[in-house]
Amino acid sequence: MKIIAVTCHLCSSATSLGDAVGAAIIRVETDEGVCGHGETLMGLFTGEVALALTNYYAPLLVGRDPLDRTANWQRMYDSSVWWGRSGATISVMGGIANALWDIEGKAAGVPCYQLIRKDAPPTIPVYASLGPSPQLEEVPALIERLRSYGFNAAKMGPNFREHGGFSQDRGSKLLKAVEPVLSAIREIGGSAFGIMMDGHMGGVPNPFSREDALGLAGLLEQFDGVFFEEPLSYLDPAGYAWLRERTKVRIAGGESLCTRREFEQFVKLGALDILQPDANFVGGVDNFMAVSALATEHQLSLIPHAWCAGPGVMTNLHLAFASPQTEMLEMGQHLTELQQATMIEPPRIKDGMLLAPTVPGLGIEFDLKLIENFPFPAGIAERASGLMSVD
Repeated sequence: MKIIAVTCHLCSSATSLGDAVGAAIIRVETDEGVCGHGETLMGLFTGEVALALTNYYAPLLVGRDPLDRTANWQRMYDSSVWWGRSGATISVMGGIANALWDIEGKAAGVPCYQLIRKDAPPTIPVYASLGPSPQLEEVPALIERLRSYGFNAAKMGPNFREHGGFSQDRGSKLLKAVEPVLSAIREIGGSAFGIMMDGHMGGVPNPFSREDALGLAGLLEQFDGVFFEEPLSYLDPAGYAWLRERTKVRIAGGESLCTRREFEQFVKLGALDILQPDANFVGGVDNFMAVSALATEHQLSLIPHAWCAGPGVMTNLHLAFASPQTEMLEMGQHLTELQQATMIEPPRIKDGMLLAPTVPGLGIEFDLKLIENFPFPAGIAERASGLMSVD
């Protein structure tokens, strides 16, 4: 079997909140008719760059064996080592590597996670990722809706939608706004309902101070919070360690870290309790599993980040089952129309547990007609300051 084409297809879809988000889906075709699909997280941020980088790497792979994933990765990495050791390049290479993994699973006739872990559990815990916090009056309906979808846990940001954007409160004003919402979720959801908070401070221009983060951590402690994700800027790994020493709430992070090397910096400082690699950014399946091995070595939990279109979500889902360190998996409370259109077997959730996939490969079928059905408008990008499109 030989690779005959490597292409990137830009699409967009709307979330349940009405936000238009981009997707960069990578397609690898072979001379035996087997196609694999992966995704790069850069579809959210710089879709046009993802397309250009895919076109840069494609000639290095055409004519090669798709099952020789390690050598294919190294060939790509060596071709951009001077300027591409992290960030967008690693994300795009990872998307290609995940498409090759999809081919491997299809060729073997088994779900991809079984290529790594044959004794994977039949289910893993899953939680709903909400985005911003709900308004206080929305909590009862939210808990009822989440439970009807099979969720027994949810994660929210410490901000609220307002005037077409998000609140930017800090200090006591922030705590005063968040406290009644957490209290209502705990009261209505009950003691068994998992509460997590995502600070979203990994990539914003005005991140929390250490004191702001500590105040929120203390609030989470009051309501038995499961973890606090991205409480500080990734430019302050020592701050993560500082915070971890001062709170009982577990500290999580890693969705925008590339390769095991970047995770090691945080782990060596004692900065994280939970590692959160995203297969669509960390560098693909093998780099994800290297982070999983790091978690095993240091007895840390793994909770993959999963916020992408269909191929990206399914890759993280399979890797969650492949990793013995997985504690739970993130999942959007709603599938977008694009996700639904690409998933052969959508995620199956029951009583807070995600059932293992059964379809060979990653369970993705990407009809090229979807490019027309879900067009990618020029200039769409998720920027640090919020979602915005530019002419």
